[in-house]
Amino acid sequence: MNKLILSGVVLTALSAFSVPSFAASNADIISEQDAIKAALLEVGVEVLGIRFDEPDSQWDVFVKSGEKAYEVEVDAASGNIVAAEEESLAEIKAELSGDLSHEGVIGDVDK
Repeated sequence: MNKLILSGVVLTALSAFSVPSFAASNADIISEQDAIKAALLEVGVEVLGIRFDEPDSQWDVFVKSGEKAYEVEVDAASGNIVAAEEESLAEIKAELSGDLSHEGVIGDVDK
């Protein structure tokens, strides 16, 4: 299975889980977000950033796996992966900083 597809599956699958009610007191367990981070690190994926793309009603999640970086588009209503494409780290940095503008994307600045 392609590592990117695996990463998308891991992201989607992990976001559906929550801490069971029978768990020990909250002081005795790590947070849900820390568990997700640990799982992603285990499969070699680092989340670089996220933003909401309002016109497309999707989350753009930027991840790095090894030396490759990807933008994974997640439908905001269903949680399904819409698309995943490899991008350069420079392009991802520009998209997250607002230097590379996308009309209507929260966090980007159009000049």
